[in-house]
Amino acid sequence: MVPRLSLSNQRKIQKERRKGKGRNETARHLKVSVNTVSKYSHTLIVTDRPRVVNHKPQSHLYPNKTLKNVQLAIKNKTYSSAIQLKRDLKLPGSDRSFQRFLKANKIGLHKHHKVPPFQPHHIKNRFDFAKETLSKGYLPDLCLFDDEKTVRGRGPDKYYRSLSEKDTQRPESESRAHPIKLNIWGCVGVGFKSNLFITEENINGRIYTDALINGLTNAQMDPPLDTRVLLSDNAGWHKYKTELPRIELANISHKFLPPLSSDLNPIEHVWAMLTTKLYENFEVYDTIDSLRKAIVRCWKSIPQESIDNIVLSYGDRLLECYSHEGKMTKY
Repeated sequence: MVPRLSLSNQRKIQKERRKGKGRNETARHLKVSVNTVSKYSHTLIVTDRPRVVNHKPQSHLYPNKTLKNVQLAIKNKTYSSAIQLKRDLKLPGSDRSFQRFLKANKIGLHKHHKVPPFQPHHIKNRFDFAKETLSKGYLPDLCLFDDEKTVRGRGPDKYYRSLSEKDTQRPESESRAHPIKLNIWGCVGVGFKSNLFITEENINGRIYTDALINGLTNAQMDPPLDTRVLLSDNAGWHKYKTELPRIELANISHKFLPPLSSDLNPIEHVWAMLTTKLYENFEVYDTIDSLRKAIVRCWKSIPQESIDNIVLSYGDRLLECYSHEGKMTKY
């Protein structure tokens, strides 16, 4: 049972809480139980002049410099909770007070949509990869590059602004992601452009392996498939353990680029060409069938000569990555 405290002791509890101290810290300081602190933290003390507890974050706890530090920390690292962020920055006050501070400043912690920061170990991995590949002798005309892309019925703003009408911007209400979408897989190489694998499902290990085997083993290419090397990024479904034996049985030599190395994968530029053709007249595709037909039409319209020039730049990409000691390149 929680003991009844005098008004002076209740004021002491509320004074400590208004300073931003937690329940445990307040209980240790005043030598009372945590339940007692919880009971009297929010009690309205009725005296000659009522006094209401202010639960808003105190300005002396979080000055303007704290806001800049929080924004910088979120930019450099992904945080899944406000408590983790508060502990890393060693900020005073209670966890709840810090959460109210984030909410008041409209700061959200987005766990799943942040790009991981480019760390020194990524630079080392890229440098070692470029050095090893160049020492063995690279042959871009024997490399294949594959990747996946999500295509929606309405293009993103950045592609609209990159077209001829650069000053044209859509209303904010139209800038949201379009509900119609398709996931596509493709593969390119010198003298080779695979048929696109198009699906409404999210790509997983099984779907990727099926697309890879059907798209490469049934295709005609010169030089043949058994003399070529397929290079992929580090997506989880590319390395699905239960599916790797199927790729080996299909006689496909499958290698992987270093993490965070989209600049080393030429197919990213091919996707940009596809997207530009898809939305070049500001089209909006409101059905799955119309979007599917447009994707196939635009993919076929990309000239093989342009793809060859992009793929042959793989050697220059490696050289620049090596000369920059693993740092990001202009590609």
